[in-house]
Amino acid sequence: MSGRYNRLKKFIVPVLIVLLAAAFTGYRYRGLIRMKMLAVLHSFDDLPEIHDDSLDMPPGAWWPARQTPGSGDSGGTDSQTEQLELLRSLGYLSGYEEAPVEMGVTVFDSVKAYPGYNILISGHGPGVSMVDMTGREVHNWFNSEVSLYGIWPNAQDKEIPIDFWRRTFLYPNGDLVVMVEGGGIVKLDKDSSLLWASEYNGAHHDVDVDEFGNVYTIGRDTHINDRFFPGKYISEDYICVLDSLGNRIRWISTLDVLANSSYAPVMRRMPDGGDVLHCNTIEYIRPSMLPDGYTGPLRAGTVILSFRAVDLVCAVDLEQESVYWADSDLWRMQHQPTVLPDGTMLVFDNQGMGEKSTILQFDPASGEVLWFYRGDEEHPFYSVGSGSCQRLPNGNTLITESMMGRAFEVTPEGEIVWEFYNPHRAGDHLELIATLFEVVRIPAEDVESWL
Repeated sequence: MSGRYNRLKKFIVPVLIVLLAAAFTGYRYRGLIRMKMLAVLHSFDDLPEIHDDSLDMPPGAWWPARQTPGSGDSGGTDSQTEQLELLRSLGYLSGYEEAPVEMGVTVFDSVKAYPGYNILISGHGPGVSMVDMTGREVHNWFNSEVSLYGIWPNAQDKEIPIDFWRRTFLYPNGDLVVMVEGGGIVKLDKDSSLLWASEYNGAHHDVDVDEFGNVYTIGRDTHINDRFFPGKYISEDYICVLDSLGNRIRWISTLDVLANSSYAPVMRRMPDGGDVLHCNTIEYIRPSMLPDGYTGPLRAGTVILSFRAVDLVCAVDLEQESVYWADSDLWRMQHQPTVLPDGTMLVFDNQGMGEKSTILQFDPASGEVLWFYRGDEEHPFYSVGSGSCQRLPNGNTLITESMMGRAFEVTPEGEIVWEFYNPHRAGDHLELIATLFEVVRIPAEDVESWL
């Protein structure tokens, strides 16, 4: 008996020592561990889980450039699967040949394309530019003081290597509201002077402005939420409303608005911790956005949200703090739902067709798909994350294929009448193209008073 006890003692004592050492180490370095968790939870956007430390990535948001049909010696198009295999097998494109892709405007049908200027928001660094239909820059906004680290030194995300502007809203006088990814909201005048900056709110993905000048963005806080995920750190998104001077006036949990509604069962789709909803769009519904005599389910004065993690597009009543309309199953990991003048909606469906993205126009009342655009072999269209879409006054649709650094305009029949590739490249062989977060077409008459 004593021999068995001694053998058991020899086994248990080292195990207890190891466990105590691990507990002490975890407590001693709990701050570092938490920052590592934040780095995972706050990755700047919707990239697939592909990592390779051998790549010396530049600051900002970049993606392997896609070879276009007919370019280079291959005469074909690399599929997304082939690109991902390259990432895994070649040390993240180490030794990859110079990407044979075009830069700037490559297609421009001046008769069929809707005229105007294009606001470009690129992941190569902070700043916003405006180009004409030929790709010539006519104006830009840049202020070196406007950065995550410069304005919000106590930001949760301060150790994460991101520093770029993600979304903007242009005023008629040339002023610009800017969402600094992972930080907050600032307002610049047309000459890029800083007018105001909000407090830190972890702003990410999107920004909008209502008819009263109030600013809407998606806030974020990484913390333990014992109501939904006891004892676990999660990344919780909030509807954040600022007044016209950048002061916070509303802070509403998106978890609560779902839980307080009849759509609460969708929460069973959430991952068990981490970035549990991943809200990526907020759009305020102005009264002017709905047609006269509108009888559909949407309400003016409320907001549209997109939850990527649960494939949900919904509308939230801010007074009731509850979801009153929602839809899913037509898309997967979607972005940019936007209300159209006839009361229908446009949605960027990133992954509903696997490695093909789709732009869907559907009726929120019936769920019927009224129009869609999907690429083909000659004109592939796929953005694994991000992406935006804008219905233009002439009926064309402007699409930003973010991860491929491309924007293009299509007619209702699907003809490409304008196309632009981000000229910002990086890598030893220019194999990386800067993410193009959004391109917005602005009518010329909207800017001619100050341009």
